[in-house]
Amino acid sequence: MTDLASISSDLLITPVRNAPFFIDELFRRKFADPAPEYGHGVICFYRKAWNHFVPLCFTNFLPYDEVILVGGAMTDGAVFDLMPPETREVIRQNGGVYFHVLKFAFEYYKDDCEAFFGHAGDQRAYEVDIHAGFEPTPYQHLIVNFHKPISSERKQYLIEKIHALGPF
Repeated sequence: MTDLASISSDLLITPVRNAPFFIDELFRRKFADPAPEYGHGVICFYRKAWNHFVPLCFTNFLPYDEVILVGGAMTDGAVFDLMPPETREVIRQNGGVYFHVLKFAFEYYKDDCEAFFGHAGDQRAYEVDIHAGFEPTPYQHLIVNFHKPISSERKQYLIEKIHALGPF
C-alpha cells in the first residue's frame, strides 16, 4: 500500500488541536450537529495553493478507559474534486483518503490503547474500516482493531464493555 504523502506532496495527515476550528461547517453538513470538541481530531489536509490548506478528511479518536473509540469520519467530496484527476485516481487505487487517515492514526495512537473500536453503520465506510484493520464483532455495526497481542478473554471483555455503551 502506498503512503499518502508519496501520492502527492499536497496531502498531509496530522492530529490537530481544536478540530472544530477546521471542520465544524463540514461536520454540520454531514451530521447536522456541531463538530466534537472532545477526543483527538485527525485531519487530512489538501494544499490547494502554497497558502491555502483545506480539510479533506476528518476522523475523531476518543480515548475511553483502555481503548480508543473511532467515529465522526467524513471526507469532503468537493475538496477531493479540486485535486488533479490523476491524483484522485491514485488515491482511489490505494484505498482512499479515509483508509490512510485510519492507518496513520492506528500507528500514531498505538501505544495509547489496547484496541480501537468503531461503530460502522455505513456500508462503504465499513468496507474501508475492514480493509484498514478493523474486524467485525458478534454485534451489528461494532468493529474492533486489536493491534496488540492480548488474550482472547481480554478481547471478549473489551468487546462486551464497548457493546454496553451502545452506538457512539
